[in-house]
Amino acid sequence: MLQAIRDRAQGIFAWIMLILIGVPFGLWGIQNYMDTGKEKPAVVVNGHEIFDREVNQAYERSLTSLMGIDFDEKQLRQETLERLVQEEVIVQSAEDESLTIGDAEMRGFIQSLPYFQTDGKFDKDKYKAMLSSQGMNPEQFTAQVRRALVMEQYQKGILDSAFATQDQVDTLIRLRNQEREIEYATVPLKPSTRAFTDAEIEAYYREHLADFRNPEKVSIEYVVLALEDLAKEVQIGDDELRRQYEEHKANFGTEERRKLSHILIPVEGGDKDTAALAKAKTVRERLAKGEDFAKVAQEASGDPVSAKQGGDLGFMDKSAMEESFAQAVAALKPGEVSEPVKTSFGYHLIKLTELVPAQIKPFDAVKSELLKTAQHNAAENKFYDLGQTLTEQAFEHPDSLEAAAQQLKLKIEQAGPFTREAGEGVAGEEKVRTAAFSTDVLNGRNSDPIELEGEKALVLRVKAHQPASDKPLAEVKDGILAQLRDEDARREARKQADGLLQQVKAGKPFAEAAKSAGLAVNKPAIFKRGEDKLPATLVGAAFKTPRPQDGKPTPNSTELDTGEVAIFNLLTVKDGVPSSTDPKEADSARQFLSRSLGQREFTAFAARLRELADVKFKQPES
Repeated sequence: MLQAIRDRAQGIFAWIMLILIGVPFGLWGIQNYMDTGKEKPAVVVNGHEIFDREVNQAYERSLTSLMGIDFDEKQLRQETLERLVQEEVIVQSAEDESLTIGDAEMRGFIQSLPYFQTDGKFDKDKYKAMLSSQGMNPEQFTAQVRRALVMEQYQKGILDSAFATQDQVDTLIRLRNQEREIEYATVPLKPSTRAFTDAEIEAYYREHLADFRNPEKVSIEYVVLALEDLAKEVQIGDDELRRQYEEHKANFGTEERRKLSHILIPVEGGDKDTAALAKAKTVRERLAKGEDFAKVAQEASGDPVSAKQGGDLGFMDKSAMEESFAQAVAALKPGEVSEPVKTSFGYHLIKLTELVPAQIKPFDAVKSELLKTAQHNAAENKFYDLGQTLTEQAFEHPDSLEAAAQQLKLKIEQAGPFTREAGEGVAGEEKVRTAAFSTDVLNGRNSDPIELEGEKALVLRVKAHQPASDKPLAEVKDGILAQLRDEDARREARKQADGLLQQVKAGKPFAEAAKSAGLAVNKPAIFKRGEDKLPATLVGAAFKTPRPQDGKPTPNSTELDTGEVAIFNLLTVKDGVPSSTDPKEADSARQFLSRSLGQREFTAFAARLRELADVKFKQPES
C-alpha cells in the first residue's frame, strides 16, 4: 500500500523545491523513482521506459499554462509525450558524455534551498521530514536533483559556446536603431446600416458555435491543513519563551551606534611612514591644546570628502571598519580624540562625536512575537507528518474526504461553481482550478495534496460537474447581430482603403488621394521600432514595408486594432550607425545574438538526438 501511495503522491512541497533548480526542461515524472511493477510503458526511449503516470502528471501541469485558451486535448497530450521523449534523449546524451555533479556541490546546492532552512541555516530534521512527507529518502532526492543539474550543465555547455561575429552585431544594431518616416491617414469605421436576415444570423451562429457556449463548471468540496492552525494549538510556557528571549536578545533591539569624525594622514610607503606618524602626533597636540577639530580636519586631513565636512563620517557600522580602527573607536568616550591609529589608508585621529546606546525591547513587549515564532517552529514537523497522513488518507479513500477529515479533525468545506479560468475564494487559486479540472478528479477521485501560500495543504474532490453547453440562439442573437454589423463596417473601411491605396500606387499624390476621401493627412513621423506614440500595428506594418526605391515613397495599408484602416507612405529609411553606438548597447546586442544563436544550435542538436533515438510508443489497445 505504501508503494502505491508513493507512486501516486505528487507532494505538498516537492515540486516547489525542484522549481528552484531552474532547469530549462520540466522535471516531469519526478516521482517515478520506485519500481513500476508490471505497468506497461507509454514509450521506450533507447531502452528507458516512460510510463503513463508520468505522462499524465506532465499533461496536468501543462494545463496550467493554458488557462483561458482553447486547445485540442489529444494534441496537447501528444505534445506532452513528445516533450518527455525529447528530455529523455538529452539526459541520456549527457550521461554518455560522463557529465556529473560533485558531492560537495550537491550538498551545497541542497543546503541552500530555503525550504530546508530554519533561520537561514540548513535544518537536517526539516530536510528529512519534508522528504519523508513525499515518500522519499535523501539518496533518492539527491539522485533526482543531480540528474536535473546535469541536464542544465549539458545545455549550458552548448548555449555558452555560441558567439556572434562583429558583422552580425553591426547588422543587428543597424536594424535595431533603424528609423523610418511615414505620412498616413486613417479610414474610420462607419456604423453599418445593412439589414441582416435571420438565416444569416443563424448561419453565423452555426459557424461560430464554439464562441457561444456556457463554460464548463465544477463545484468542489475540500479540506485544508494549515500550519497556522496547528501552531495555535501548541502550548509554550513563559519559561521557554524567556529562554528564547535571552538566546536571541540581540534580535529585539538596535545595536549601539557611534558617530565619528576623523583626520587622515596618508602614508605613501617607504620611510614616509615615520613622517606620517610624526605629522599625526603634531596634529594630535594641536587638538589637545584646544583647536577646533573640524577646522583642523579641513586643513590637515588627507580624506578630501570628509575634510569638507569637518572630518564627519556619520554613524559607522563596525563591519565597515578595519580591526585597529574599530578597537580604537570602542575605547573612546563621547568627545574624546584617539591617539594616531594605523590602517591601510594611513594614520587616523578619531573623534567620537555621538554615542547612541544599544536598546533592547523588554520581554513583555516581544512576548507575543516570541510565542508566535515558537508555536510555528514547534508545529512544522507535525505539519509535515500530517501532510503525509493527508496524502495517504486521500489515496486510500479516493471517493470521499470523510476519512481524511475525521483522521485529521478537519472541516469539509465547499466552493463553486467555477470555471477553468476564474473562481472565488479558494477557487481563485490557479492550482486549485487546475486540480479540480484534472482528468482523475473529474472522474470522481480525490486530488493529490495542493500546496497553497501560507503553508497550507489542500485536497479536493468534485461535488458537481456542469459540462460546457451551447447557448440558445435566442440568447445570443443581439450579440451576433452586433458582431455582423461590426464586421460589415470593417469590410467597408478596408474596401475604401484599398481603393485609395490603388490610386496612390497608380501615381496620385498621397495628400490628394486622402483629401478626395475627406481624410486628414498626418504629418511625416519619424520613429524607431517600439514607438509607443503611434498604433503598434501601424509601426509594425511600416517596418515590414519595402524601402523606397529611386526616391519614390512606398505606399501600404494596415488594419488597426480598432478596425480602422491606416493607409501610409513610407518616405525614408535611415539605418542605425554601429560606430556611434554606446559600448553597453553593443555589448547587449552581442549577448542577445549569442543567446539566440546558442538556443538555435541547441534546438537543432536536440532535434538530431531525437531523430537518432530508438523510440517505441505503446501500441493502442484494440
